[in-house]
Amino acid sequence: MEHRLLRYFVVVAEELHFGRAAERLHLAQQPLSAAIKRLETRLGVQLLERTSRRVALTPAGKVYLEAAQDILHRTAAAAEAARRAARGQRGQLRVGYKPGALRTVLPDAVREFRAHWPAVDLQLRELEYSRVEAALSAGEVEVGLLCPELSDPALTCDHVHREPLVVILPRGHALAGPAPLPLAALSGETLVRCHRPVDALPAGMQLYDAISELCAASGFNAASTQEVASEDAVASLVAAGLGVGLVSASFARTVADTVEVRPLDGPGIDVDLVVAWHTSDASPVTADFVTFVRAAGQRATLELAGSRL
Repeated sequence: MEHRLLRYFVVVAEELHFGRAAERLHLAQQPLSAAIKRLETRLGVQLLERTSRRVALTPAGKVYLEAAQDILHRTAAAAEAARRAARGQRGQLRVGYKPGALRTVLPDAVREFRAHWPAVDLQLRELEYSRVEAALSAGEVEVGLLCPELSDPALTCDHVHREPLVVILPRGHALAGPAPLPLAALSGETLVRCHRPVDALPAGMQLYDAISELCAASGFNAASTQEVASEDAVASLVAAGLGVGLVSASFARTVADTVEVRPLDGPGIDVDLVVAWHTSDASPVTADFVTFVRAAGQRATLELAGSRL
């Protein structure tokens, strides 16, 4: 059914007067009357009772009016939704992120993005860092927060945050203190660390191997090694006195009341966070979210630089 005929009928039904309805529609009365007749013919029912004195809705006309008003309302709402989506004000955005992003850029970026675009359905998925790129490449998420390096040439990425690894020790440990600590001073201690993921990036491009190389180069000969699944588990075992650990500075700040934290003296490891998206994605929703991630990364880097870590 033509959208135009529905609109004509609704105006006539609201006015119950062809002259006033024609004025609202900026039409002559005769073409309007003919259009309503055409509508009734197509439907096979009479919608309006017409006399020389009055116009009234038939029972069928009353039912049809309610349905027609609903159709026109939903059509207008759909058009506005499309316009808002084109402006980046509606739609869906799926973001995959490695757990560490929750301690740095993600909360601020989400808060600012939702304040500016409250109608966007923002969906967040926490993934193992080695799974974020795969989710991006498969189209499961539109934006990823992960560690470099990326291997998919279809993805664009920006570095948004960098933080060092620091040492955590049990409370009351003999090496506790504010000054930077050389790794070699920990020789003879048990090293508590996250295990090497089975599906990690190629050798030489992952944090596990980098820590191993740093310990060897720094003369840190651990008495033994405990491997666990997460930095939370590292901190728990260290707090229980079962060893020492190397964790990201942002994480160390969250557990500083249960362990001793010391920066590293000498060569260390910086953990980078990048935001990545498909190069071909021209969506304003994606562009806006990336903008807020960049700004949050700058703030997180400045805040960390101003702390004792």
